[in-house]
Amino acid sequence: MIHEIIRDSSLFGLIVLLSFLFNYNKSVKYWYILILFFVVGFADNLSYTLISAYPYLQIIKSNVWNNYLICNWSAKLYSVIFALIILLSFKNIISPEDIGIRFKQNKDSVKFSLIFLSLFFFTAIIVGLLSRKGNFDTKTLIYLAVMPGLNEELIYRGFLLGFLNKIYDKKFKILNTYFGWGAIITSIVFGLLHGYQITANYQIRFNNISNIILASVFGFIFALMKEKSDSLVFPVIAHNTVDFFNYLIRMI
Repeated sequence: MIHEIIRDSSLFGLIVLLSFLFNYNKSVKYWYILILFFVVGFADNLSYTLISAYPYLQIIKSNVWNNYLICNWSAKLYSVIFALIILLSFKNIISPEDIGIRFKQNKDSVKFSLIFLSLFFFTAIIVGLLSRKGNFDTKTLIYLAVMPGLNEELIYRGFLLGFLNKIYDKKFKILNTYFGWGAIITSIVFGLLHGYQITANYQIRFNNISNIILASVFGFIFALMKEKSDSLVFPVIAHNTVDFFNYLIRMI
């Protein structure tokens, strides 16, 4: 448990430190935003650590598919609840609009999002066909259709990207979409959390580099979708599409 806490605190702490090194003036001015960045990111991962260490904290019992995929409902629900408490407590610092909590889409963003949503769908099908098969499990599919995108997009493309957008200007442009270092940094963090580990012996390991790279790329595209639309609606749908159809194909 301690080594997992060290992993998460070191990762998010490093981002805060780098912010002061790369953009000192804004980081000093908005130091409280960087603290909230650390707290939200750390708390999201701490919820998984606590549920694993203390199963009695589960409000919905977890299930495991194929001895591999852990459907941790409770950890994700705790993370979402905590993030919403932060929003209500600090709405003068971060607003629902900053996070992307809205259904309205910016002009010309729907076509952009639908194109990537289609690409994610076909990618999920291909990856599913090439991956290890397992038993059909309705509980797992319901979980994948709801929780990963809802939790992870709210945290990484919502709160964390929203915080960093207040530190870094959107000075880059790709596919007619403006973004800043916030989109790049949160995508790298998202990717690392899919493979960066500190072992019980306190050794640093990067398990499955391909997963880290793939998650970083997907995270960046989700970030572009959010920046283009100023909404989390399509990033959530796209994220759940990838997870749901990837495993559906592996189950049938």
